[in-house]
Amino acid sequence: METGNGDPWQPMTGAEPARIVQLGELLRLRRAALGYRHVPAFVRDRDINTRMVGDIEHGRRDTYTFPSLTDVARAYDVTYDSMMDVVWSGAGELVPATPATVPAALNRLTDGQDGWQPPIADPVRRAAAAPYAAPILDRLLELADAGILDPTGAQVFPDSPGDARAWDWPGAWVRAPRDRAWFIADIRRLEAGRAGNSGTGATGA
Repeated sequence: METGNGDPWQPMTGAEPARIVQLGELLRLRRAALGYRHVPAFVRDRDINTRMVGDIEHGRRDTYTFPSLTDVARAYDVTYDSMMDVVWSGAGELVPATPATVPAALNRLTDGQDGWQPPIADPVRRAAAAPYAAPILDRLLELADAGILDPTGAQVFPDSPGDARAWDWPGAWVRAPRDRAWFIADIRRLEAGRAGNSGTGATGA
């Protein structure tokens, strides 16, 4: 899977408009396959913004951020990677996501007691991102032990300005720190794959 434009935070920017339209058509078909002929019920049940559904199903723009596209993948119950394959690799179908239990060892901040799960439903993609998430979650634990429960990007990534900016991206603050940790871990996974780098990367990388 290739994001194509070199910006993993806005992974559809610069894609061919026809491919973005194709993605929208496939998402509309997927919504119907999930039993939602009408958008209002889909929006209500799937916790997604009405404008987002309209924009992405009709291929109106390419400036979605990585977390927004992850939300789309969750709502339509497809894998994020298959969405990017449609946009960048000419794929003609979306791959349904397969829910799986979160590994207890990676649910570090609550040990699973509050029902929280990483915001990546696809178990294969989550497993690939887990080595990148682990050091970020460890850093969050260190900060929590110091009394910092809602840290800034600079506090989480003191030696990585790019990751710090991604952490502080407008709109990111509506998400729990654990969710942001996994979003950035998945971005690191994509970057490592594009560079042919198998390293896991520490928080200060």
